[in-house]
Amino acid sequence: MDRAGDEGVVMTGRQRRYFSGGFIFFLVLLLVLLLIAPLLALPVSSIQPVQDNGIGPDTHLPSLSPVSGDIRIGVLASRGEEIAHMEWDPTADYLSGKLAPYHFTITPLNFQEVMPAVQNRSVSFIVVNPSVYTALEYYGLAQRIATLQVPGDPDPIPVFGGVIFTRSDNSDIRTIEDLKGKRFAAVDPTSLGGWHAAFMEILEKGLVPERDFAELNFTGTHDAAVLAVINGYADAGTARSTQLERMAKEGRVDRSQIRVINDQSMEYPWYPYRISTRMYPEWPFAAVSGTNITLSKAVSVALLMMDADDPAALAARSAGWAIPQDHSTVHELLRALHLPPYEDYGKPTVEEVVRYFWLTILAILGGIAILASLLVNAWHTKQELTRALMQGQEQERMMKTLISNLPGFVYRCANDRDWTMMFISDGCRQLTGYEPEDFIGNNTLSYNDIIHPDYRDDIWEIWQKKMQMNDYFEGEYPIITRNGETRWVWERGRGIFGDGGTILFLEGFISDITDRKQMDEALRESYQKIRLLTGLTRHDILNQLTSMQLCHDLARESETVEECMTFVDRASAIGKRIEATIGFTREYEAFGITGSGWQQIFLVIESAKTELSPGEVIIENLVPSDLTVYADPIIRKVFTTLLDNAIRHGRTITRIRFSALEESGSMILICEDDGVGIAEEEKARIFQRGYGAHTGIGLFLSREILSITGLEIRETGIPGEGARFEIWVPSGKWRRTGDHHS
Repeated sequence: MDRAGDEGVVMTGRQRRYFSGGFIFFLVLLLVLLLIAPLLALPVSSIQPVQDNGIGPDTHLPSLSPVSGDIRIGVLASRGEEIAHMEWDPTADYLSGKLAPYHFTITPLNFQEVMPAVQNRSVSFIVVNPSVYTALEYYGLAQRIATLQVPGDPDPIPVFGGVIFTRSDNSDIRTIEDLKGKRFAAVDPTSLGGWHAAFMEILEKGLVPERDFAELNFTGTHDAAVLAVINGYADAGTARSTQLERMAKEGRVDRSQIRVINDQSMEYPWYPYRISTRMYPEWPFAAVSGTNITLSKAVSVALLMMDADDPAALAARSAGWAIPQDHSTVHELLRALHLPPYEDYGKPTVEEVVRYFWLTILAILGGIAILASLLVNAWHTKQELTRALMQGQEQERMMKTLISNLPGFVYRCANDRDWTMMFISDGCRQLTGYEPEDFIGNNTLSYNDIIHPDYRDDIWEIWQKKMQMNDYFEGEYPIITRNGETRWVWERGRGIFGDGGTILFLEGFISDITDRKQMDEALRESYQKIRLLTGLTRHDILNQLTSMQLCHDLARESETVEECMTFVDRASAIGKRIEATIGFTREYEAFGITGSGWQQIFLVIESAKTELSPGEVIIENLVPSDLTVYADPIIRKVFTTLLDNAIRHGRTITRIRFSALEESGSMILICEDDGVGIAEEEKARIFQRGYGAHTGIGLFLSREILSITGLEIRETGIPGEGARFEIWVPSGKWRRTGDHHS
């Protein structure tokens, strides 16, 4: 139960052997995939209620050895620890009775506690919603052994979905398309029934919540999402498909108050609850990786033996347990939504990337093709030369020569924490700066020593999981070279096993992908800068045109020539500002190509001052003249915006001051004034897109400009005493040289 928050050549003989062997292997692999594909990809619509779990009253449980201590079952406590114990303690008692002398206890967990509990093995079993479990399954941390069932008619049902609803008296919302511009309530960003299922349907109708919803609020529980709609805090909402019926049964809602949107009941006539989405497997009961296999089997059998009317099943609002359901549909859902563990969410669309960077993409694809070709050739070359070692010294010399010319290096190492090298090719010299002899037997240092510390544990854990499955390891990570430079590498390898199944050593290939990583970052930054420049220019010119039109209207209504000329002069000044904005765009005709760099903040502020007419307002620039910040050159417009906003909206303002403050290794750039300040209720909205009027380029664009290089902005002033904007510059993104300005 989803209680969350409740992707013509003449061949030599040797070439023909490679070709024919590879071709036959490809045909066999293709045939196997075709045979098993229907079994691995059952559609959601094919899921039917489980009528018989294959466990009868005479089924015998495996005999278990006595054990001291408790067997902990982690449970996602969506409705609080007290309710979690109320719902799941009977299940623990049931298992304790069935599997004595084992004693089971419940450990309630919130979303943030689930992953650490599983990784640290502080629990032996876990009961979570399907989305969270799918992430655990993806990383090889848990294996489902049973799936929860809910009461059905006549049979229990191991699947569920989401229901989208609004108030019955809300005539503005009849379809999903009507949700545009409305306030929407969901349960939790990780909840399948309370968000993901509905999210999928909403996207397929052409709506993007972040863009098209007036508000998207996560309530924390399914109950709260329903009540938010009923009480008018949201126009529509979503919850798991059993929620409305459960709350109605408890007397907490009147079903006549609710109208279901995108009703799919006709698609699933056997499902007794109202539903608006596709179906997905119910909550799994999973064994944490490393849990005793015999114990896991015994727990699975005991759960499948639980009757639908057992007190443990009733306490969990279920009808017992079914055999483990296929989670491939959940994997497909998360991939389609670009959600963890398939995190591509928020990246530019393919259409946008192709439109702006098609030449770069072609270059990247060409490079990948060349690299793939080189790697394939390198792999076959290595295999051939390995066999040649047994044929004499000349063959050995040829192998060393060829390997040394690969774009990277090949290796053979022990399966230990140091990755102790037995063999490493000369290519490591160019990539790492170290000699091959430095790594052999950890003579000078180990290969693990040059892996970035943040990645060492992850690489070790992933390698071990891949070897358990006798699978290839493939991944990217940074290394620290001999001269202190950080470079990104791509590694592919696998374990070599002896006759007894023991691992002998690891073999693989490592190549430099730093240029590709830098190109990816350049693509991201260029896209963001193009989007910002477009918004900036449009915003500036539209504001000035509005002001010019106002001056024109006032001039026509003037009663005296002097008054008329005043407004004409103002219009002329606005025209010059528009001309300056157009000149700014000329500075950035190569926007997207010009990269970020070190900006001297004192001079940037001085330049921003020249774009405004402060009148009698005094502008003080106390920023040290030697302070430089790593940012895009367009950061000048951020300071222009801060000055423009202060002068326009400060009312009683007489002074604006810029200063800098170092704090815990970071640098804070401060812009403060003595005006009326910003009301507390507005502080959370001033950085939202489209908020306010006549705000220059706007605080939203200012925040986006700063984010290009990881800078942040916030407002910390006291209402009535003046506004105070702080730009946070992290360590490594600022430096000081020369004398201070005073």
